[in-house]
Amino acid sequence: MAKKTENTLLFALIEAGALSRQAALAPLRELGLVPGDDAILLWLNGNPDTEFSEMLFELGLDRKTLRTILFRFQNIALVSCIPSTDGEDLDVTLTEGGQRLIDALEHHWQTLDKQLRAQFAPKKAKKLKKALHRLADSF
Repeated sequence: MAKKTENTLLFALIEAGALSRQAALAPLRELGLVPGDDAILLWLNGNPDTEFSEMLFELGLDRKTLRTILFRFQNIALVSCIPSTDGEDLDVTLTEGGQRLIDALEHHWQTLDKQLRAQFAPKKAKKLKKALHRLADSF
């Protein structure tokens, strides 16, 4: 007899992933941001003083989509977009508000990680992390 989908390891993994992602997005929702905005903001944090054209290439977004996202971010003071010195591009940087949001996201993630780790003995948490990395690498 076949297993019900709800009783499979894959279902449990997907459910846990979806629930943890929703918990991680709480600070974004408070600002009216959407899933994926965090990835762009985190990318900007790791790539300060970048140009719009570089973001297009690195993030794989089309021009209209990225302009719309950056406009939303500008409206709530998360990024600054100013013409580059040659006037051919835009320099995009996180504002102080954007950096505070990044700091809040990282703090929130650390809190969630501590809560998750509290559910396991340290060795089991380490084994789970390794197993999840192996799983991710297999896709």
